[in-house]
Amino acid sequence: MYEKYLSMSRVPAGAILQHILENKHLSQKEISEKSAIYPQRINDLIKGKRKFTPELSNRLEKVLDIPTLGFFCKIQTNHDIFCYQDEQERKITPDLTKLHKALFWDTDMDKVNWIRSAKYIIQRVFEYGNKMEIEEIIKFYGSEKVTEALNAIPVTDKWKLNERNKNREKFRV
Repeated sequence: MYEKYLSMSRVPAGAILQHILENKHLSQKEISEKSAIYPQRINDLIKGKRKFTPELSNRLEKVLDIPTLGFFCKIQTNHDIFCYQDEQERKITPDLTKLHKALFWDTDMDKVNWIRSAKYIIQRVFEYGNKMEIEEIIKFYGSEKVTEALNAIPVTDKWKLNERNKNREKFRV
């Protein structure tokens, strides 16, 4: 039952604790009393202001009937690893001076993970981008990855299909 949470690396351990409490219809005060953990500490764990220790994790596991030893510590570690990897990936960017901010009007370009969002970015650039932007994206990702991403767009996605196809033909990807 709780194993699904262990693979949710994008979700902080505190948010998972909050979700479990809501599912069990328990308040922070109730879990505080049952686990002998200060109410403010429970709140800090949920808000991400404090990290889970093995002791805190163990107390909560017992009260919540979670059989996995170190459950919240494991979730926290998985999330920390995810955040570290995301931070490292965000350092890898194309030459942003060659991409106009208007191309990503709905996004803060400084917060884009160019590695994880490759398919979306490639599609967007081939639908709305100019020559310089398309060339930069091909240079950054490589022709093979660009072709793979464009081929992965569902055939039912007709939005800007003509522009995509014209640019694919023009840039031979």
